[in-house]
Amino acid sequence: MKCDICDPITKVYTIYFADDQQIEPLEHYFSEFPKTRWHKMNDRMFWTDEPIFFSLMDYVNAHLHISSIYAVESDPHDPLRELYKMKPIMEFQAEREASWIDELIKKKAIVTHFQPIVSVTNGQAEIFGNELLSRGLDNNSNIISPYLLFEAARKRNRLFALDRLCRLESINNALPVADKLIFINFIPTAIYVPEHCLATTFAAIKKLGIKPEQVVFEVVETDKIENMAHLLKILEYYRSHGIKYALDDVGTGFNDLDLLSRMEPDFVKLAREYTDGVSTDPAKWEVAKLVMDMAHKVGARALAEGVEQKEDLDCLIEMGYDLYQGYLFAKPSEIPVEALSAVL
Repeated sequence: MKCDICDPITKVYTIYFADDQQIEPLEHYFSEFPKTRWHKMNDRMFWTDEPIFFSLMDYVNAHLHISSIYAVESDPHDPLRELYKMKPIMEFQAEREASWIDELIKKKAIVTHFQPIVSVTNGQAEIFGNELLSRGLDNNSNIISPYLLFEAARKRNRLFALDRLCRLESINNALPVADKLIFINFIPTAIYVPEHCLATTFAAIKKLGIKPEQVVFEVVETDKIENMAHLLKILEYYRSHGIKYALDDVGTGFNDLDLLSRMEPDFVKLAREYTDGVSTDPAKWEVAKLVMDMAHKVGARALAEGVEQKEDLDCLIEMGYDLYQGYLFAKPSEIPVEALSAVL
């Protein structure tokens, strides 16, 4: 089945020229393009596809009164339907600047970095699993940060497609570390119907021979989840396939930590802002202890991410945390760390 969210059709925009602007020259501008890509609806309105629309923004900015030009993304079969949503044409500049994400998704220009998740026993750190972190690649093979990737995807309404691509690329690159747990992020608000949206994810896991019980999906953007029933449906679907799940950034997004008991996660990750300096900040210590106690209460392992200082690690070990992640052990890298030699 073709999904317009994963593989979208070309966008179309309806443009309105107010204040008696002379738009006759635009017909000459449009004439350079095939008639299938634009149409003059009346003396004040055109519709056109997105590439022409973005190019037109520069043209009208140079030759017309751009403050009196409005546009709306419209239905290609009914370009008048959404006229009440029109806004100044320059407000589409953010979408234009983010359009590079469409090409990145099309090219699958994603690379996977690995960061170990660690257990510590009697001062000896051992690799318990790895988090697989997605990074984008620009045309010069330079790294694009996850923040920039997902901000662009939000502006272009491509969160589903980017989230899906990152999941699949992580799974496809997971074999070197699949003997241990692999942690992969997902955005629950980008998943609509689990049985459909996650089908390719489970097919990839099966195809590569990865055991489902080795996979841990991390719920991100926990502070933006409004439909708890939808999230629980996704988590139930994961668990029914033998996959574990973790709650990420706990301590920041959850106003009520009692919600953890409804989700029954396998792992609870303390947000890095409470890990960094926990050994010297009583307020951070209180949050870290509360998150750990709640995790243990619901049968989950408590994982502190963002560990960078030995003093913070010692504090978390004494507190009773189960697992740790951070630069103190290893930075994310394209080549997985095979062993930790340092005795802490």
